[in-house]
Amino acid sequence: MAELSKKTMDIVKATAAIVKANSEKITSRMYERMFSNYPYAKPLFKNAPKDQPKVLARAIVAYAENIDKLAALEPTLNRIAQHHVDTSILPEHYSWVGDSLLGAIKEVLGDAITDEVAAAWSEAYWFLANVLIQREKQLYQELLTEEKKQIVKQTAPILKEHGEAITTRMYEIMFANYPDAKALFANAPNNQNQILARSIVAYAENIEHLDALSGAVDKIAERHVKTKVKPIHYPWVIESLLQALSDVLGDAATEDVKKAWFAAYWFLAFILMNRETELYKAA
Repeated sequence: MAELSKKTMDIVKATAAIVKANSEKITSRMYERMFSNYPYAKPLFKNAPKDQPKVLARAIVAYAENIDKLAALEPTLNRIAQHHVDTSILPEHYSWVGDSLLGAIKEVLGDAITDEVAAAWSEAYWFLANVLIQREKQLYQELLTEEKKQIVKQTAPILKEHGEAITTRMYEIMFANYPDAKALFANAPNNQNQILARSIVAYAENIEHLDALSGAVDKIAERHVKTKVKPIHYPWVIESLLQALSDVLGDAATEDVKKAWFAAYWFLAFILMNRETELYKAA
């Protein structure tokens, strides 16, 4: 990854003071712009603190002031990356934030943001975004521990018993919260909930030897490409699935069970997303 140019660092540091003086206005406006232009960003912040604009404002100012010595921000970057993984943030979401943040900076600061300043802040944003994206990729890969695999495997019998109820409830939740998801299933078979239930059980039973599912993974990826499934849709599914587990299984859906399935889901999701990227490119 290319390093930031000295010119960009100098411009960002030189404008840190004016950004700091208006930082909460900028971040408040950023969230307004983002939730208006990208409405499906809002669920990603449903558990954010009430002072989230203030929290982000402090982070932006700290970045601007320390842009030439990012080692000072290591603990903060690690916390942000972990929080992003916990809330299912993907690389595709960064363009939503970048567009909204850079637009808000220009809107709030007006003529103080020349084209040169705007370009420097854009470069600085994407540099940091790529740092976080790489850290988050590693964290996603480390989610599925051996302990979590065993928990997933142990839930196979109860999922076999209640699988259709869970997937039926999952689709209800997803279509209610994300109406655009319905179009992705416009040509799905009438027994789609049964098909998904069987897939979930098969995954749980084979979590320790996933090579047995390679054929099924390819078929799923091919279908996803045909129905135009994209990475931004994957958080919708895991959010709905975990809620469905709680609704159907009650106390049996412990936090450990949900964390294990969160990890297992993202492990498989990245396999699928990578395969789908290949198929989209080939098409």
